[in-house]
Amino acid sequence: MSTNRHPRLTASELATLWNTYMADTMGKCMLLHFKNTVEDKKTEKIIDFGLKIAENHLESLTELFQKEEIAIPQGFGEHDIHKNAPRLFSDEFYLRYLEHMGRTGLSTYSLAKAIASRKDIREFYKLWYSQTETMYDLAVDLSLEYGFYVRSPYLDYPHEVLFVEDNDFLGQFLGKKRPLLAIEIAHLGTNIEVCHVGQTVLLGFSQVAKSQELRTFLQRGSKIGKKQIKTFFEILQDSNTSYPSTWDSLITGSIEPPFSDKLMLFQANLLSAIAIADFGTAIGGSVRKDIGLEYAKLIAELASYAEDGAKMMIKERWLEKPPQVHDRDKLINRSD
Repeated sequence: MSTNRHPRLTASELATLWNTYMADTMGKCMLLHFKNTVEDKKTEKIIDFGLKIAENHLESLTELFQKEEIAIPQGFGEHDIHKNAPRLFSDEFYLRYLEHMGRTGLSTYSLAKAIASRKDIREFYKLWYSQTETMYDLAVDLSLEYGFYVRSPYLDYPHEVLFVEDNDFLGQFLGKKRPLLAIEIAHLGTNIEVCHVGQTVLLGFSQVAKSQELRTFLQRGSKIGKKQIKTFFEILQDSNTSYPSTWDSLITGSIEPPFSDKLMLFQANLLSAIAIADFGTAIGGSVRKDIGLEYAKLIAELASYAEDGAKMMIKERWLEKPPQVHDRDKLINRSD
């Protein structure tokens, strides 16, 4: 039984804290490789800041789990990073990865705080949001300074108030479609960037993974990302809308893995989960029916890919079981 003065953690609090611990152990490994191979000093400072954030989170979570008598997840550690491995990605990609993870952290921590009741847990997420916000701003500002920040598409400002006059505004699956709304354009632009980051990570990992099965799986994920980027571009082009600038982030010719196969597979599943969450949010902001249907198809494709990744982790005994309700039937029907 917990001996601290706080009530027990709720299921939502326990789930978000457990997931944060797992993600931060992986993120720390990623950033350590970036730190070992980065050349640009300004980018290195942001990587250092990201490492401090991860270490702060892990220290706080370890102390909390010990106090609550919760088993500390194994996560990832020194055995999952090969410190002498050459760089796999460019400095530009390091900055983009920090920006992408910063954006994801802002969404994750704001939601986590919104479903937390314990004051100490809400204080955790308040601090972590602030830290992540600073890192995100640093990454965006440096990307802008270097001239390779990917901007969302532009459109003309509205100069008068207009009202919807008929149901055609909701769109149709066939035939002529109305012009895109600003919010629909915003989601399409953001998700192009989300898929670009994921595609680059998985393509790079696919050339260094030790397992041929994993290399094939990662290459499949990269191809899915490329196809989904094309889908988003076509929706923007069909509406004669501008689309975000593209970027090509260098993947080196290295075949020496900087990370364990376990970590790279976990990262692939995490990127899939992030994309599914972003696509789900986009469905809520997309009034045109054909766009919502397209997102639903892409979510189904990613969910199938993530399921295959989870099966691979189970086969290798790499998948840690998240906190769950006791199986009462199993307890009752045990054979003593």
